[in-house]
Amino acid sequence: MLGNFGKHWHIGRTIYGKRTWRETRRTFLHTMRSCRHDSAVTEFENFFKSYTADPKLLQKHPSLYELMSRMFLIKNSTPQWRLEALRQHFTILQEVFTDEAIQLMYVDEVEFDYFDKKRGITLWSSDELDMSAHLYYEPGQRKEGFLTVMLLLEDKGVYHANIRFAKGSNGERTLVIGTIQGYKDGLERAKKITKKMYGYRPKNFITFLIREIGRAAQVESILAVSDEGFYANSHMVRGNKAKVAILDTLWEDIGGTVLESDPNYFIIPLEEERKPMEEIKSQKRSQYRNRYALLDEYEAMIQENIKPYVRA
Repeated sequence: MLGNFGKHWHIGRTIYGKRTWRETRRTFLHTMRSCRHDSAVTEFENFFKSYTADPKLLQKHPSLYELMSRMFLIKNSTPQWRLEALRQHFTILQEVFTDEAIQLMYVDEVEFDYFDKKRGITLWSSDELDMSAHLYYEPGQRKEGFLTVMLLLEDKGVYHANIRFAKGSNGERTLVIGTIQGYKDGLERAKKITKKMYGYRPKNFITFLIREIGRAAQVESILAVSDEGFYANSHMVRGNKAKVAILDTLWEDIGGTVLESDPNYFIIPLEEERKPMEEIKSQKRSQYRNRYALLDEYEAMIQENIKPYVRA
């Protein structure tokens, strides 16, 4: 079991550093768990060695090793389950996106600038609104997904979502939303966006963006992790209330319902429901008409922007 202790310890140091006793403790736990599940770690490494879209992806992102030692993505997940989640995501990613696009979204961690939010694939931008949306992998968000959708106003984050590709219960291509989060200082920016977009809230707009990614990837279903399934509800970490998400109300707000076969997820409609004009109060019809026209325009723009990055 301890044959690869030195290797796992070195990887742990790379992920966590060695400045404090907390980092040393995390390194030790990572090492022991990785040794215990050494065969799964070997499978994990072999998968990335043969990943033709970018054979050096794991070298660029050693923090992905943490998926083999931490209960991420869903509560009480096992290393083997997370390994399969990684395989499914990166396999579908390669089916959908060109190699160049994958390398653009997954830049080397050493070169990653957390202050530079305008990176990866630009999904959408508006000079008039001074807003943009981007798709890329942010290493610090690996607990909840393997891609981040970032919504910016005036080059500052308002909301971000963490997503991953997966296979559904029948093998269908699926997009999973791990979480949607706003920024502590983003409330005023969110109000600005709502006003600029005819009453359309930014957290709804980011789900609109996710649906458009799903459309480009030709997914057959969209799932969202429920509060019950959130990784911080695992018995190992549920004592940390700061990490507990409250997302069920958002999923319900966008038409989601709990997945009967697995309460860890909500199933989200592929299309956003639009109110018929006759059901809208007369004084608000103009606002809704303008909003829907704007979203139709953005839908076409997003698909056009993604087009160069997806396989024909």
